[in-house]
Amino acid sequence: MRDLKVSVVVPARNAAAWLGECLESIGSQHPHEMIVIDGCSTDDTVKIARSLGAVVISDEGNGLPAARMLGARTAQSDVIALIDADVVLPPGSLERLLEEFETGGYDGLQFGLASESDGPGYWGEALAWHHNHSRVRTWFGVCATLMRRDVLLSVGFDDNFRSGEDIELRIRLEEAGYRIGVSDSTLVRHRFGDTFDDAKDQWVQDGAGMARTIRKHPARAGWLVALPLLASVRGAGMSLVRAPRFLPYWAGFLVYNYRSMLGEIVRPGNRPLSLGGNAAWLTAARVAPMVTGFLFWALAALVMPPEQIGLGSAVVSAALLTVQLGMMGIGTATLTLLPAEEDSGRRLIATSLFMVAAFTLFAAGILAVVTFSTGSGVGQAWDDPLVTLLFFATALLAASAYQLDHVGVAQERADRTLVRSIAQSLVQLAFLAAALAAGFHDLSVIVGAVAVGALASVLTGMRQLRRAGVAPDWRQGLRRGKPLKLLRPGLPNHVLMLADRAPGYLLPLIVAATLGATSTAAWYIVWMMASAVFFVPQSAGFTLQTAMAGTRLRPGLVASALRVSLLLTLIAGGILLLAGPLLLRFLGTEYASAAVLLPVLVPALLLSCFTQVYFGLCRARGRLIESTVVAMLAAVIVIAPAATVAQQFGLTGVSVLWAAAQAVAAAIATWRLFVLTRTSPAAATGDSPAAARPRPT
Repeated sequence: MRDLKVSVVVPARNAAAWLGECLESIGSQHPHEMIVIDGCSTDDTVKIARSLGAVVISDEGNGLPAARMLGARTAQSDVIALIDADVVLPPGSLERLLEEFETGGYDGLQFGLASESDGPGYWGEALAWHHNHSRVRTWFGVCATLMRRDVLLSVGFDDNFRSGEDIELRIRLEEAGYRIGVSDSTLVRHRFGDTFDDAKDQWVQDGAGMARTIRKHPARAGWLVALPLLASVRGAGMSLVRAPRFLPYWAGFLVYNYRSMLGEIVRPGNRPLSLGGNAAWLTAARVAPMVTGFLFWALAALVMPPEQIGLGSAVVSAALLTVQLGMMGIGTATLTLLPAEEDSGRRLIATSLFMVAAFTLFAAGILAVVTFSTGSGVGQAWDDPLVTLLFFATALLAASAYQLDHVGVAQERADRTLVRSIAQSLVQLAFLAAALAAGFHDLSVIVGAVAVGALASVLTGMRQLRRAGVAPDWRQGLRRGKPLKLLRPGLPNHVLMLADRAPGYLLPLIVAATLGATSTAAWYIVWMMASAVFFVPQSAGFTLQTAMAGTRLRPGLVASALRVSLLLTLIAGGILLLAGPLLLRFLGTEYASAAVLLPVLVPALLLSCFTQVYFGLCRARGRLIESTVVAMLAAVIVIAPAATVAQQFGLTGVSVLWAAAQAVAAAIATWRLFVLTRTSPAAATGDSPAAARPRPT
């Protein structure tokens, strides 16, 4: 008799070896119906299912999430049991779980899993040992789970997931307020294959699924990027104590998880990210290289004298300043114009890269001439022709890489920026280590490493664009009209950008000219740490501008951007306050004393969240004059008295000066955000159609 009011759905593909025992264990408990969703099997899966009384439906090869949803739509009961073919239900377990499900008022309840190997070999035993001792076994999943049919149909699986769909579903169920859990009293047998290929497939699927979940839910699932490492450390530690034979398993687990995760992130796709996702990925692209950036300067500081470090940081700052000068607002214009281009922006991308390169080289030449004439500070570096050549190369390549970042944000694929950023920082660090090991300890090594890292970023970016089908159209890139199309909105934006960012690049040059190279080295290390956090609010401003320029508008964009910015900046700033003093102490006494600057800089970074969101709103709505006035006011507060303050109060005075400027700008920005979002809520939140909004000028 079929007396349990449960419809059992079993997705199966080439599962003949396991399906019989699975269905027999289910059928003996008399569910209302058994539905097997066949994934185009080539073995006896269908024959076995029909022989045991199951209804068989083909999913036509659409994958596991689609198979489960097809079963849910076909089912007749209000409660569905999702049971994988590698699961065996002990007698009476389905009824006991149903009773726990109804008594506890659950919307989804998973069986407890007792994992076992399907054979006597090493890999099946290792997989079972891992899952039986892992904390993941307490996570809600869907390999053996009861769910309310209406809940599953309303929330549903994401068809774009081929693995990791259970983690992603759990996030959305929790966000929607549904009650889900894992039983600690009703267990089922969960079997694993017993070959290395079975283990490898499990690792690869886990890594890819986590990457997809991180991409879709960066705020909730971003921490999953560290999960394979944390699990490996924990598992290897437990193995050392209890089962040393499983140590090779954890090595494979770590390698294949991250290999698959990175491959999924690098894999080009055409789906845009959300505003929060785009901001989070762009933030990660700025913050992630912080570790390698610190290692870069730490390695140089341990081998080279502070005078060389100070002069090298001044040259790098000069190169980055020329990037800001040479951008001419083209990057911010790209954020507004690229989403509307008919050819996916291929001509516009080429035009922007041509223009940025030309303007940056011109700005680098002017800056080199001016600083050489002074003869102090960074001007001393131009005595070496090799350093001068590397300075121009660094400026050119860094400008191109920076423009590719703008292209990624405009395409709402800032995740690609993270890949380029990691490639740049790793190549830069490796080049420096190799040069120092070979006995090269002069200034050109630092500047050359930065240039090589920027080259790696540019080459990676070009490859990403080709794979995504939007490679720059170089032949059509300089057609008449395209440069002017970028410059018209770009030049007004350029003034805002320079006023906003130039102080950050000018301060190391001022410190070098007034306090000397040793103080510049200490300042640059601390400023580099703070700048990594400062990219968080800047990223939120850029993504807000892109979202308001595109077509995927929704209410509350300004508030959402501000929340994301404050949350991420608070986290990053807290990490900086905790880790910064330790890292500076590691470098030596010349740098450790600069730790007192961090409590001054970090609160100012939080204030900048309001300013950068305000700038993003102004860029999107064409209110550039007022935002430029605010940025210029802050710049004057910092730059005008900087030399005098540095001479009298040292680096602490410079930090307080910068914080005061940020406080003034944030106060004005907060007031203007309140006025703009209150007096024109539709335009400020993105409710109005694109045609009705003022275009940036």
